[in-house]
Amino acid sequence: MLALLPAFAAGAGLATPAETPKHEMRGAWLATVYGIDWPSRTGTGEAVAKAQKKELTDILDLLQSAGFNAVFFQVRPMADAFYRSTLEPWSEFLTGKDPGGEPGWDPLKFAIEECHARGMELHAWVNPFRVSKNEEPRPRPIASGKGTFNPMEKGLVLTMRDKPARPKRAKGKKGKRRPAPAAQPAVMAILDPGNPAARKHVVEVCREIVGKYDVDGLIFDDYFYPDRFPFTPGADPKKEADQRRENVHQTVREIHAMIQIEKPYVRFGISPAGVAGGNGKATAKYGLTPPPVGSDWMYDRIFCDPLPWLAEGTVDYVSPQLYWASDHSTNPYEPLAEWWSDVAFRFGRHFFSSQNIGALPAGNRAWEEQGREVDTNRRHNAAAYGVDVAPSAGHVLYSVSYMTGKKCSGLTDYLAANQFAHPALMPAMTWKKAPNPGALRGLRRDGGMLNWYPQPGMRYVVYAVPDGLSPLDALAASGANFRPEFVLGITYGHEYQVPPSRSSGYWYAVAPYDRYGNEWHPEIVK
Repeated sequence: MLALLPAFAAGAGLATPAETPKHEMRGAWLATVYGIDWPSRTGTGEAVAKAQKKELTDILDLLQSAGFNAVFFQVRPMADAFYRSTLEPWSEFLTGKDPGGEPGWDPLKFAIEECHARGMELHAWVNPFRVSKNEEPRPRPIASGKGTFNPMEKGLVLTMRDKPARPKRAKGKKGKRRPAPAAQPAVMAILDPGNPAARKHVVEVCREIVGKYDVDGLIFDDYFYPDRFPFTPGADPKKEADQRRENVHQTVREIHAMIQIEKPYVRFGISPAGVAGGNGKATAKYGLTPPPVGSDWMYDRIFCDPLPWLAEGTVDYVSPQLYWASDHSTNPYEPLAEWWSDVAFRFGRHFFSSQNIGALPAGNRAWEEQGREVDTNRRHNAAAYGVDVAPSAGHVLYSVSYMTGKKCSGLTDYLAANQFAHPALMPAMTWKKAPNPGALRGLRRDGGMLNWYPQPGMRYVVYAVPDGLSPLDALAASGANFRPEFVLGITYGHEYQVPPSRSSGYWYAVAPYDRYGNEWHPEIVK
């Protein structure tokens, strides 16, 4: 028997404070630069590709089992690519330095497919400006095999050289000292945010990722201008600093505008440093108070100000790096989380806190700290909205090597048993108009298989509810439709295999779940 049940909006009933939110970001940073999290093995050829794929799917399996619903996959660490780019070279962090070949597979395409097969989102993590570190940018072949990437020749690059350390004299034969080779200055090179052609290149790189690949989100990290990049001789430092922050925001505007044209459902986020507001310089304009703890170093050193992004709505979320424990002496976690939660709510955007798993030594105390931070995020998100259960909390944990055993393990088991015990859907981007997909059609059960007619661009939430509960009894107190403990899974396809443990004694429901995060009317089958 089939039935149609209206979707219920958030706040449809009273919730207990301990209820797990049905909608929240549960992300994990997966760093590829220097192989921090993945891949452990670089190179080209079938054997290397097989090993890299196996390591990646093992990571995704672990995250899925722990209740994560998104992966922030670093696809462009230094103007390079973990995908078949037509604009930039393959990353040496994938293929090895100057391998003279291509990897034989497309990691971004593979990662998207594997994430979606597990009902998880993939947010492509891009470093927008960094080109090289500790070496001059050099010409490199473009990944697609056509042309050469040479931003220096095109005049797109800003370079900053540190003074070299004084070299030590080495001992020669018979203990005599001989002159050491002259130390070379460290080099940091970035695409110039003040150069329209450089900004256009960044936009086109992001357009290729968003346009060619089925990503759910695009996320920038916190590398903007090099730290303490010198001002132009004779220029007014304040005016130039203001201009640099505007250059960064203009890039953000252009990326945001591009996404609205290409795929408006793709979430665009940025992960700035954990303390913002320019120590009062930036907050007064918006009627905000500065954060109650900590000091904002990014405003005048890397020329980053997240408040205009939120105020103008040029980002969908911020994921500030709140990389301090709750008992930190100068930057305790909770006051900063509360400030960001209030600011994001003020501007109608999402705050998904980035948490540092390594803030404390590995062990139960560290895992309890991560759980405490998750609870803190939920509490202040709920308070900002004036409800009992957080409607749009979020947590992005840095990084997966602190969960996989590469650096330590144990946190995933803790989260699966505690804060992430029930599945969660992504918070809805309510400021975007999402098309109504209409009623689900053709839902049927054939043994252990549920299937239905597909709807364009849609994913689905699948529920199994005990026979003893009516649809009204099973309603979620917050969020649409049914409680999170009844979620079997999320699928980007139009069929779902019911596990043997839920094959009898349950009725089932399937609800369209769009890429904006909205859940629509469910269909029920007995």
